Amino acid sequence: MNQDEAAERVQEHIDNAVAALPEGLDLTPVGDVNFAACDDPTDGGSTDRVTVGRSYWLDGLPVEDNEANIDLLHEYWTANGYRVLTDSRPDDVFVSVENEEDSFRMSVQSSVQGSLSIGASSPCVWPEGAPGS
Repeated sequence: MNQDEAAERVQEHIDNAVAALPEGLDLTPVGDVNFAACDDPTDGGSTDRVTVGRSYWLDGLPVEDNEANIDLLHEYWTANGYRVLTDSRPDDVFVSVENEEDSFRMSVQSSVQGSLSIGASSPCVWPEGAPGS
């Protein structure tokens, strides 16, 4: 998988998760697709690879429904092959998960103002799909 394919998969993970939320929400990008160096790969592989990430604000969801909406995401993730890595509720509104099939990670969190954001990131991939290509 190259970085462009990883970016597509990141978007698929986000789109599929957001489909579990109430209609009427808007995804507002938090910056562009992020390509970051795989500085400290946990798999012992090359540091010449990258991770691909993307985040969005979940606009149009009432702040008072945050708990219910995070529960909907949690239910979607646990029913669809994701394992929960962190669930800091109720002290901190942050949940992170990892897909057991492709190791892509996702998270949802709340800003200080109560706005929710969702993000996804890839495992380490070669930018062009293979070493030296």
